[in-house]
Amino acid sequence: MLRAGGTVRPRALAPLKRAARRSQAQALQREPPAAMVAPVVSRLPPERKPSAYKNADGMRVDDGRYTSFKAAVRKQLGDEAVVDDPVRTFAFGTDASFYRLNPQAVVRVKTEEEVVDVLASARRYNTPVTFRAAGTSLSGQAITDSVLLKLSHNGKAWRRYQIDNGGKQITLEPGLIGGEVNRILAAYKKKHSLDTQYKIGPDPASIDSCMIGGIVANNSSGMCCGVKQNTYHTMADLRIVLVDGTVLDTGDAASVGAFEQSHARLLKGISDLATRVQADSGLMALIREKYRIKNTTGYSINALADFSPQHPVEILKRLMVGSEGTLGFVSRVTYNTVPDLPHKASAFLIFRDIEEACDATSALKANTAVDAVEIFDRRSLTQCERMGDLPKLCPEITRLPEDGEGAALLIECRGEDEAALKASINQVLGALRDSKVPVASEVGYTEKAFRHDPKEYNVFWDARKGLIPIVGGARETGTSMLLEDVACSTEKLGQMSKDLIGIFRKWGYHDACLMGHALEGNLHLIFNQSFKTPEEVKRYENVMYDINENVAIKHGGSLKAEHGTGRNVAPFVEMEWGTKAYEVMWEVKKLFDPAFLLNPGVILNEDPDVHAKNLRVDHPSHPLVDRCISCGWCESNCPSRDLSLTPRQRIQVFKEMTKMREDFTASGERHKPERLVAFEESWKYAEATCAADGMCQEKCPVKINTGELIKTLRQEALEGHEEGAPPPRGAAGAAWGAGRV
Repeated sequence: MLRAGGTVRPRALAPLKRAARRSQAQALQREPPAAMVAPVVSRLPPERKPSAYKNADGMRVDDGRYTSFKAAVRKQLGDEAVVDDPVRTFAFGTDASFYRLNPQAVVRVKTEEEVVDVLASARRYNTPVTFRAAGTSLSGQAITDSVLLKLSHNGKAWRRYQIDNGGKQITLEPGLIGGEVNRILAAYKKKHSLDTQYKIGPDPASIDSCMIGGIVANNSSGMCCGVKQNTYHTMADLRIVLVDGTVLDTGDAASVGAFEQSHARLLKGISDLATRVQADSGLMALIREKYRIKNTTGYSINALADFSPQHPVEILKRLMVGSEGTLGFVSRVTYNTVPDLPHKASAFLIFRDIEEACDATSALKANTAVDAVEIFDRRSLTQCERMGDLPKLCPEITRLPEDGEGAALLIECRGEDEAALKASINQVLGALRDSKVPVASEVGYTEKAFRHDPKEYNVFWDARKGLIPIVGGARETGTSMLLEDVACSTEKLGQMSKDLIGIFRKWGYHDACLMGHALEGNLHLIFNQSFKTPEEVKRYENVMYDINENVAIKHGGSLKAEHGTGRNVAPFVEMEWGTKAYEVMWEVKKLFDPAFLLNPGVILNEDPDVHAKNLRVDHPSHPLVDRCISCGWCESNCPSRDLSLTPRQRIQVFKEMTKMREDFTASGERHKPERLVAFEESWKYAEATCAADGMCQEKCPVKINTGELIKTLRQEALEGHEEGAPPPRGAAGAAWGAGRV
């Protein structure tokens, strides 16, 4: 049976299938199959049909369509399902990226049938929708200026699962957290006394906060996932809701059979595309080369190359992976799990030059089955020097020249038993010795380099996981932490790394760090950026163009290796892929979503400057929360996440309210703006419903305790200022409050 995550009682799978068949039948009655290849014909008179939007941002205003849409959805799902007040729509206008788009409305959907109903209203009124799970995406793909469909923080909704074949397969709904799924599999192994522990293949750094919906939609990978254990390669089946409301379950023969009849034109379009692609030797060679490394730029058009045109459903379900909600909604996924080998050891090796570290990586890639190789550049190692035990285990870090190009590799080997682990370590050491690459670590390429004690090797991995929050937490107040994500073949990684370091120096990003998954040629570029002035925005545009040109053109790499295209590199998809592949991607989009109703502006965008628009400017508000990087990792720990606002949302609302208060004070006006009044009224409830228990701090990478802010504000309200006086505002109020705590 399909069980529910957490403490929710298990529910049978059969009733869910019956409900889905009813939904499918209803959808087919509502819309003709032709709706998949031409804009859906509305039941409204033609003169009342709102015009369709372009596949871009910034044009969506309520010309009556959103008022009608909200009324229809309230009638369908109830008043509580629709959020459209200025405070909560602002709160939902932020994901983990550095963009902001405030939705016209937020709809809390709890079932697949509700998604079908909302899509019917979206088609009727031409109101595009964007799906959001945890909102931990980094490229701007989980925000919208139209309608946001929210899955997370919906109580028991979207949290069912089913384990099959002794843990070798697991079927999941999109609201389960990735790390939670692995804990479910661990509990299953223990309960049934199984020999092998299984896990899902993708292992992103945000695995304890991101949800399955986002993992599928972004084709997330991670440190040990590589290119063979992501969702594309480990997914068995999907259950999909298409834009016309049809439900397709690729694991159900009856559903597939009905779909082949009802959507023959869509499937023929997919088959024709695959036939064209496979007949083009140059395009096939490009696709093979691009997916030899990590790549989430554009659509997963490797599906058009990997499967016969005679099997369009197989192609369809893989096109859905990494499509970021632009082709349909995934309501369920079945994964083929992978073994989680229990015996591990890690080495942290220092090199005097980053190219030497990359040469060593190439030797490991070519000659071993090593499980993970992570890279740190010199600026990353400078941050690592502050991490207590790491310099004790690897004192050579402190001896590298500060202005040099030294680097380190974190290497992990795994085995099903100690003998297998030892064989893996010996293979790695042999390949490194044969490479003749010089190493600065005193232990050299010997067995002493590998630490078997979890207390020791976890120091290495804690440094890797802690690097991003250290850089982000140390940034100047009011700036944003940016995390770019590129890849190239490992043979080119050393030169590309030096090129990127040079680009950051050219544009004055002296705090920029390079680190990432070297075994897959994948680098994460961490740097801090202000968007307060046109000059700063222009600097960002310049550095982005130089990075993208260097990675895509000079090194033939991926502009987004694992974080998804989003809006961040949508204008550069053609730069990376070339015109022919780019046009194929547009054909894919128009086949599935001809009216651009599904997450428009994401992956493909008609605005060539979208990457530098709608940039989020964080206003200083209080020293306790100014370091927030808006990652959203805190949200799943918040007791009030289903009730009011999450910690991330409270911080964003408080920052905006602080800015409005300062602007009001500076204006000299007698009456507060209506928007400020709305924020202050709503804030009372948001503040009152915070448990202030500090649970958010447990998952926050920069250790912000939003509860401390709330307790500080409550103390101010009780004893901090005279009755009738306005509350302290902005930076002055922050300093005043901090001085009294």
